[in-house]
Amino acid sequence: MISSVDMRKVERGSHLAIRRDGLSDICSGLMLGFMALFFLDFKYAGALIVGCSMQTIILPMCRRMITYPRVGYVKFRGRANMWQLIVWDIVVPLAVIGLIICVGIWMRRLLPVCTGVLLAGLALPGARLTGYILDYVLVGLFLLSGVVGQLMVWLGYAPGTATAYQFWALAAVLIAVGLAELIGFFHEHPSPEQETDDDIN
Repeated sequence: MISSVDMRKVERGSHLAIRRDGLSDICSGLMLGFMALFFLDFKYAGALIVGCSMQTIILPMCRRMITYPRVGYVKFRGRANMWQLIVWDIVVPLAVIGLIICVGIWMRRLLPVCTGVLLAGLALPGARLTGYILDYVLVGLFLLSGVVGQLMVWLGYAPGTATAYQFWALAAVLIAVGLAELIGFFHEHPSPEQETDDDIN
């Protein structure tokens, strides 16, 4: 009989295998890249919706096409798992957008550091769930970006402009890291068709 401790280890290993596909980093980078347009000029409010779709639509779709055929997909805790997916894939991105807009309205001068802390706070539960060292590094990077962005404000940059540059820098790092992870993931987990061809040859 499998104990609850063993099940937690299995669940954590499953989340880690999926997390290492790099897709969440790529989609997060794209999301921040689009959201930066909003901070640069509020007339680009539609960029927030496009950015949010990277996590709510594009990421799950890419996982179904790329990740799950290679590592499989295991549901844990039945319906609870479904609600977790709804919360993390839909509710959380929408809440982030709402919080960032509120911060931009009421704490505009502290916008870069507030968004850095917010991003770090959102990334920390995922790091604790998987134990993935890179996720902890990203938490630190988000905090550092907030400090650098705030320094830009003190040097005379508009808060929205500083936050836009902050998000674009983070986007560049996340996309580069995600692509490197994805390449490694392809080498470690070839598609089922490739494995079949290799067995035949």
